[in-house]
Amino acid sequence: MNVEKRHPSRLRTRLTAFIVTMMLLLADSAVVAACGSSTTSGSPPEAAASGIPSGSPAAYASPVTVREFRGMLPCVSTSSLVKERPYASTKTVGDVVQGRHAVWTFRRASSDPRLAGTEVVVINVDQRQSDMSATMWGTSRLRNAGGTWVKRWTGGIAAGGDVHHFYGTLKGTGGYAGLVAHVSAWVAESGEGFTADLRIVEAAWIETTDGSPVPPAPGPGTTPANWTPVVGIATTRKTAYEGPGPWVWDVEQSDPRVTGRLEGDIEGIAGTRPDGSLDYRVESTISNEDGGWNSPWSTDPMVRGPRPDYEHFQYWKSTGSGAYAGLTYHGFWYFPERKSLRPGDTFVWSGWIEEAK
Repeated sequence: MNVEKRHPSRLRTRLTAFIVTMMLLLADSAVVAACGSSTTSGSPPEAAASGIPSGSPAAYASPVTVREFRGMLPCVSTSSLVKERPYASTKTVGDVVQGRHAVWTFRRASSDPRLAGTEVVVINVDQRQSDMSATMWGTSRLRNAGGTWVKRWTGGIAAGGDVHHFYGTLKGTGGYAGLVAHVSAWVAESGEGFTADLRIVEAAWIETTDGSPVPPAPGPGTTPANWTPVVGIATTRKTAYEGPGPWVWDVEQSDPRVTGRLEGDIEGIAGTRPDGSLDYRVESTISNEDGGWNSPWSTDPMVRGPRPDYEHFQYWKSTGSGAYAGLTYHGFWYFPERKSLRPGDTFVWSGWIEEAK
């Protein structure tokens, strides 16, 4: 989606306490609002739901039935480019190239067939020529035989122009009226641009606008069978505003294998840009009585957008250990930074577990 491609070298420096403080003022207000019915009562995740006795390591090492969790039904999708129409206009303002109203068409596969189909996306971008990072936004329309979803989305591109992050809210119409889906997405171009074989990976959850139970999927999905969608709530326990981490959260998810204590640290890449945007990377661990998930310092950067919203887009992979050895967990967080994070604040966390084949 680049207006122009360059690949400057990246200077990676550890955050000073000032940058750590500024970068980690993560806010929960918009995420909790986006969760809608996430505060309604729902069945807690139990290993017994899969037919395996609760409490044994085997209960956590084996896939768990995908189910609604606190009003949210998790799903995972992939999208590939079918057709692209270039920006209707471009203009350079200082260091920024402003691209407006490109129209790209994607073919979308999903574990929930309601979110599969043909998606037409309108793209706008402000791309900084100094390092090829960018702020993005637009709309989309996803259609299939059952109905239509309309979406507003925002996103960012990290320095170098390859790593893209997106987040959007889809509102169902037609046969999907009364449903809302929240989607995080990630893709890395690796210098090759967008091609038909490049997949955007997406984690999402569906909820209802009135807080009623989410209707079950109307049929089988079309994403890999070894991907188990997950959604959950992370509750802040410890912040690190007074110096380097760790940050600590309690994580409860629809799949108990990735429920537990999360600890993480953050490191900046280069410095904060004049508009307040920033690229960074994280390391984290999730641990529970049966095993853990380790994510070393991420090689692909995560993105904080410009002021005033300071949207944070995060995607990373964790390797399982103990009962989870041989599994990979893919996690997405989206944070609008609107107030200081405090103990007790909550965030929605989506993703999937990739089972060993």
